[in-house]
Amino acid sequence: MKKPTKPKPSKSTRRSRVPVSPHQHPPSPPSTAQGILSADIVKGKGGVEAVVVRLAPHYLIVITGGNQPTVSLACTHHGFEAEAFELNGQLEQVINHVRKHFPKLRVD
Repeated sequence: MKKPTKPKPSKSTRRSRVPVSPHQHPPSPPSTAQGILSADIVKGKGGVEAVVVRLAPHYLIVITGGNQPTVSLACTHHGFEAEAFELNGQLEQVINHVRKHFPKLRVD
């Protein structure tokens, strides 16, 4: 009789929802860490679904793909998400707002 074996965990990288809050992930390195902590590509059946970039240590950028891509920026437990699929859409309006009210942050 064969010895029973443990079931192997699934190696699928498909996720039903891309997390947008840093508190949903494993603990970050010590607060002295700086720069990009990680950059993950979330793949699905149709290719890349999202890119998740974790920045030192409480900041997160999530870019989702598909027919209506979005960009999310988060700090600790709050942030915003903007649609990024049409001219003068949500993301462009946010960029224009920041450029107008914070001219030192402008990039041209």
